[in-house]
Amino acid sequence: MRNIKIIIEYEGAAYHGWQYQKNLPSVQGTLETAIFKLTGENIRVTAAGRTDTGVHARGQVANFKTKKNLTLNQIKSGLNAHLPNDIAVKSAEVVSTDFNARFQAKRRVYQYFISTEHTALMRNYCWQLFYSLDEKKLNDLSTKLIGNHDFGAFCRKVVQSEHKRCIVYESQWTRHNALWVYRISANRFLHGMVRTIVGTLVDVVRGRFTARQFDHIFNAGDRTLAGPAAPAKGLVLEEVIY
Repeated sequence: MRNIKIIIEYEGAAYHGWQYQKNLPSVQGTLETAIFKLTGENIRVTAAGRTDTGVHARGQVANFKTKKNLTLNQIKSGLNAHLPNDIAVKSAEVVSTDFNARFQAKRRVYQYFISTEHTALMRNYCWQLFYSLDEKKLNDLSTKLIGNHDFGAFCRKVVQSEHKRCIVYESQWTRHNALWVYRISANRFLHGMVRTIVGTLVDVVRGRFTARQFDHIFNAGDRTLAGPAAPAKGLVLEEVIY
């Protein structure tokens, strides 16, 4: 029995998130079908993070165990042959039998993309927001998220974990002409967390909330006080760090 670690890239538009759902298309379900076609084994795949409906990934990490003695190139090319063109296996390697993509991950890195101008090439991978943003204000607020905090204000009311605390290591905005990029890394993320952070930050810049109100929302931990979640298509899981 070998434990195979793979790095996966996918466009999330056609899927109801990563996690398998009965009668709904998911990235996990599609990948497990491809593994069955390649190996003849019914295998459960473990991922580093469960991306939401419509969210993309450039560096999702997953692992699965197989009895088949296929080469790594056969696994990579074989899976890609059975996968639709919106999911791609970028690499495959043998790891220790106790490796778990989810529980051994130290950090997940997400980026959110906003374009303040009309774009044809990026239209499916960003939030087209025709509004003047304030880089200093966005970064002043984003910096407050760094550290070990309760992120209950920016996630669904009900979560699968026992608490809503996350350790955020990076939280920064950069601008590349009309393209704005928000980069955030943390030990873990709650359901809808990044999109709600982005939506609320944008609401501050647009004048719906003041910076003081943002502080209150963050400290209160009440999702009903925060802004709406930004569109899923602008969010990408970039990297998982072990």
